[in-house]
Amino acid sequence: MFKFMELSDLYADACIRDESNNLMFLSIYGRDTAIHQMMAAFQLGWSEGGLHAFRLLDEQSGQVHPVSIGQSDRLTKFTGRLPRENLFGNLVHAWVYDPVLLQPDKASRIAWVLMDEPFSEASRDRLQRLVWEAYKALSPLPLLDSWREVVLRATESICLTFMEATSFPPLGGVSAVRIALPDSFADDLSSMVKSGMVGIEGEEARWIESARHEHRRRPGMTA
Repeated sequence: MFKFMELSDLYADACIRDESNNLMFLSIYGRDTAIHQMMAAFQLGWSEGGLHAFRLLDEQSGQVHPVSIGQSDRLTKFTGRLPRENLFGNLVHAWVYDPVLLQPDKASRIAWVLMDEPFSEASRDRLQRLVWEAYKALSPLPLLDSWREVVLRATESICLTFMEATSFPPLGGVSAVRIALPDSFADDLSSMVKSGMVGIEGEEARWIESARHEHRRRPGMTA
């Protein structure tokens, strides 16, 4: 758990920031009055005694993680109350988040994928499926599911930002990827079709096998 340092009696178990350290998602626990105080501080301007940033303290490691609130009017919250019989008494669990996490921005072709587990090799396939669904929601052209591996391989470095690899990685047992399709995505996809990388007759399977064969032929590389 992470202690919210600017206000008392608030603890977070997960936090996601974008590559500029702006808050995208916060899962936090506290009493009702503390949660309301936090949201009011987010909305008030700095001159009115509000917050423009806060810090989360990892009480196990002692490490402090700064979080910028950014434009607070883009944030929304959802709350639920824990059963009164729990160990800590009458607590509220709140999720503060940017709605773009739930609804892709098709105009800007931006979406996010969140997982309730840290990124690992074991979670790679699940992550790819979620990212591919985001691609299909954002793409100006239809995408066949059989194209997934080829298109993701060809565009990953341009379209995907793994938050774990940024200066502000996710906190807690979560992971996040930002998907941003460039204006050239339709042209790039058309080029893949013309070059035989993908198609409606299984071209992508042949391309993948050819790429794997070339991979195996390289000195010092494993299959």
